[in-house]
Amino acid sequence: MNLYRNGPVARSALSLVAALALAACQSSQSNFQGPQFSNETRALEKQLNAEAVAFGAAQGATSLAASADPTGISSFVKAPVALAARNALAKSADARMNAQLARDEQELYRRYGMNPDGTPSGKKPAGHP
Repeated sequence: MNLYRNGPVARSALSLVAALALAACQSSQSNFQGPQFSNETRALEKQLNAEAVAFGAAQGATSLAASADPTGISSFVKAPVALAARNALAKSADARMNAQLARDEQELYRRYGMNPDGTPSGKKPAGHP
C-alpha cells in the first residue's frame, strides 16, 4: 500500500496516529507540586489532562472525516458543535478543579489552625501536641 498514491486522507490518518502515539509517551510534571496540594488534586489534574487528550483525538478524527467531504458542508456543521463541546468540557474541568482546590485550601487552614480569613482559629495546628 503506497500512502502517497492513496491520497491525503491516508497520510493524515497516519500522521494523526503517530502524533497520538507520541503524545501518549509524554509525561508532564504536575502543576500542583508542594505540600499545599493534595494527591487528589494531582490525580484530578492527570485525569483532566487525559480527558483533554481523548477529546482532542476525537476532534482530530472527526476533522479527518470531515476533510474527506468534497462539498465541505460537514466542516461547517462540525465547527459549532465542536466549539460547544470544547467549551462544555473546559467549564466542567474548571468547576471540578476549583472545587478540589477549595478542599485543599480548607485542609491547609485546618492544618495550620487558621480561619479562612487568615485569623487564628484557636485550635492547635494538626500534628502539634
